[in-house]
Amino acid sequence: MLYSALITQLRNQVGDTRRRTHVDFTGDGTTTIFQLPTDTFPVLDQSGTYILKVAGTTQTETTNYTLDKDAGTIVFVTTAPTNGQAVTWDASAVYLTDQNWLDIINAVIYSMGDDFWKEFIDTSNFTATANMLSLSLVASQPNAIAVYEFQRRTATTEDWDPVENDVNWRYDRDNNVIYIGIRDAFTLTGELLRIRGLKKYTIGTAVTDTLDVQDKFLTIIEYGCVARYWRWRYKSVVELVSKMSQETSRTPLQELIMLSDRFDRLYEIDKGKLKPGKPAHIIPPYKNGGGRP
Repeated sequence: MLYSALITQLRNQVGDTRRRTHVDFTGDGTTTIFQLPTDTFPVLDQSGTYILKVAGTTQTETTNYTLDKDAGTIVFVTTAPTNGQAVTWDASAVYLTDQNWLDIINAVIYSMGDDFWKEFIDTSNFTATANMLSLSLVASQPNAIAVYEFQRRTATTEDWDPVENDVNWRYDRDNNVIYIGIRDAFTLTGELLRIRGLKKYTIGTAVTDTLDVQDKFLTIIEYGCVARYWRWRYKSVVELVSKMSQETSRTPLQELIMLSDRFDRLYEIDKGKLKPGKPAHIIPPYKNGGGRP
């Protein structure tokens, strides 16, 4: 599933759907900064959902103006609209931008820690170098959290042999490195290596990225995101109340707190029920003469 698809699903679930807005301004020949009314932003950050016109002519973002979607501020880059010119703004407003939702989803994924993972078997990124004492996984498996098998062979026609048959080794998770007990365990450069282990989820950086989470765990993500959404709404309402000394939200503060707490509980319950067991593996026996990695 794409981040964008999950964001749409979450928006529908909490009611953070687009609200069409229209705002009229009038140029005076000097003003270049126009502030949108508070109920018309954040602006939905999707291409084609907002249009700025001056005297009926559509303006191009970055060329003619810049837009702060979170703060609702329009800044004309070069020329201010002349005196009396009509400036019109049509857009879709939401409570959270796509970037806000992306950050929330990633925060939930991060909070799942190492309890949820994907298995990897890497046979294409590693080869031995003569007399090596360590093998870094940082470049090819940056999200690794455990290594269960470390195997070798000199040709593709051969079977894989456990490295522990010849030498002791250990995986250092803090540095994401496999350490090897003795220097002469590998005497040939280019010997083929295979590593099997577990890795945590990759965090997406754009809404067009694919979620690196198995479908069976998506409900956990949803509960965690909804809880954080209501917590964010609660925080924004508190800030609004402190400025205006009155409740202007359609959702009472107490209800926001209850919604956030409810989905937090659902998140923890589902996480506990669906937490996968780590695959069984045999701890390699210590080999006398195999060094101390």
